[in-house]
Amino acid sequence: MASGTVFTASAQGSISKDIIDATRDGDASALSEYFNENIELVIPQKSGIFSKSQAEMVLKEFFTNNPPENFRIIHEGSRQNASFAIGNYLTNSGTYRFYFLTKNENGKLLIHQLRIEKQND
Repeated sequence: MASGTVFTASAQGSISKDIIDATRDGDASALSEYFNENIELVIPQKSGIFSKSQAEMVLKEFFTNNPPENFRIIHEGSRQNASFAIGNYLTNSGTYRFYFLTKNENGKLLIHQLRIEKQND
C-alpha cells in the first residue's frame, strides 16, 4: 500500500504531462493554455511580465529559433499551492534549462513564471 503513494505527486500539483509534452513538441500554443493571465517570462534576449497572448508569441519565436530534439524534467517539487519543475531542453544548437513555477488556481495548474537559460555545453 505505501509504495503506491510514491505516484501521487502528480495529483498534488507537480507539473502536468500536457505541459511536458507541449514543451517537448515546441508547441507554444498548447503550452500557453497553461499560462496565467500574466506570466513572468525570462528567456535569452527577452524578459518581462507578459500577457498570456504576448508570452505565447515570444515563446513561439524561441521554439522556432530553437526547435526541440528532446525535453525531460530533471527535478520538481511543491509547497502549499505552488510547484516548480526544472527540465533540460535539447536542441541542435545546445541545451537550455527550463524553470517552471506553477500555482494551483481554482483547480487548474497555471504557469506563473517560465525561465529559460542557455547552458554551457
